[in-house]
Amino acid sequence: MADANDLFQYYNNYYDKDIYQSTDYKSTIKEEILKVKSLDKGEIFKSAPHFSIYEKVGKFLDVGCGLGMGLAYAHQLGFELYATEFDQGAIDFVESEFPVKVFKGELSTANFPDNYFDFIHISHVIEHVLEPKAYIAEMKRILKPGGTLAIGTPDMSSLLYKSYKWLNHLQLKVPRIIDGLEHTFIFPKHLLAALIKEQGLQIKLHYSHTLGDKYSNLIKYKMPLKNKLTRVVQNFFKINQWIVCVK
Repeated sequence: MADANDLFQYYNNYYDKDIYQSTDYKSTIKEEILKVKSLDKGEIFKSAPHFSIYEKVGKFLDVGCGLGMGLAYAHQLGFELYATEFDQGAIDFVESEFPVKVFKGELSTANFPDNYFDFIHISHVIEHVLEPKAYIAEMKRILKPGGTLAIGTPDMSSLLYKSYKWLNHLQLKVPRIIDGLEHTFIFPKHLLAALIKEQGLQIKLHYSHTLGDKYSNLIKYKMPLKNKLTRVVQNFFKINQWIVCVK
């Protein structure tokens, strides 16, 4: 399991190495952000159902915003944008694209006020942190009563992940945690739901979805054929999940 120093080293220039470099991820995201700017509210809800449940437009926090797809949807819906992020390259990218206030570092050190945000969005971050329960508790603290919390993460109850795990067991191998170092915790749907209920949050929506990688993009990716085939297979299974709840 990674420790705090491992994660700090790993996330420096995160979007300029490994799979993100081979997929020219920043260019892909720029194209997607441009498309979001043309969407109306109904089209956004269809594209990103986890945005479909909120009481009002207000302050929006994207925890570990990455290259800002969550910010793109929130900006188009009219939210006031805030974010946290480790990677300076990602911060520079989102600040060039959106009117967003970014805190560099961990959510726990940002010291946001109690009951401050109307919508908190955390996409594929909770599985990377060292204390996921503490993260959920902190997000609850800074969320307004009636505010929306949306958490996206891999769904370890997916048929693909279950099959992968048992295939390794049958070969007397210990399965890697998806892709090694960076995933410190993994969540089947029932466990993520239990953690949310433990914090006294009300679940409004919980669904699984596919990777959603476009085949036209796969052709362009500069990666080994084996890796491309893996992503093609992942496209056929609902390997990710979103849980949306209110305080």
